[in-house]
Amino acid sequence: MINKLRTNIAEIGGFNAVLWCIGRGFQRLGVPIRFVRYYFVAQPVPDAPVLGPRRGRTIAVRQMAPGDPAFAQLPLTQDVLDFRFGQNGVCFGAFDAEGRVLGCLWFCFGAYREDEVRCVYRLEPAAAVSWDFDVYVRPEARGGFAFLRLWDDANAYLRSRGVAWSLSRISAFNPGSLAAHARLGARRIGAALFLVVGPLQVSFLKRAPWLHVCDAGAAGPEIAVRAPGLQ
Repeated sequence: MINKLRTNIAEIGGFNAVLWCIGRGFQRLGVPIRFVRYYFVAQPVPDAPVLGPRRGRTIAVRQMAPGDPAFAQLPLTQDVLDFRFGQNGVCFGAFDAEGRVLGCLWFCFGAYREDEVRCVYRLEPAAAVSWDFDVYVRPEARGGFAFLRLWDDANAYLRSRGVAWSLSRISAFNPGSLAAHARLGARRIGAALFLVVGPLQVSFLKRAPWLHVCDAGAAGPEIAVRAPGLQ
């Protein structure tokens, strides 16, 4: 445990490492207490594709609508799909030459209801931003062009909607995801901490409402997430 703590401190910082270790301790003891900490990041929508025209050209990217049979190839239940499409979610899938799904990427616009804790993100300014989530690439396709090809086509769609920034949240305990977003030019714009004790949730925020307490029957706080440099 000490060695793991030292590694975590080096990767995610002392405060996050302590929260992670305490949470793991509660989990091992079967105590229903957990910490969830997010960083909010803003990723600029580039003016042009990242990949050259010959890179990843065997990969096809298309929008996936509700009921698309290709969803059966992804680790997503029908309840999850209903939750996402119920928020008018937009999904893009990357496919190889044989039609196998290599990965997917989701967007919402205007607002997004969180699925791990109870809160709603209000995206500002609504006309110029999106919310991206569940960027997934199959393990065997990682290290290839699927990830960037997926983003290139998704960014073309965002540009067509006038979107300048894509916002998202990343677990503060996930250094790999933080690094992947940083390589795409993402910058950190905020953070939030949630303490979940059984059905009770306490939210510690860096802007109003600052502190929010709710039980299982409540929707949780509404959190404004604003893109940098936009009014």
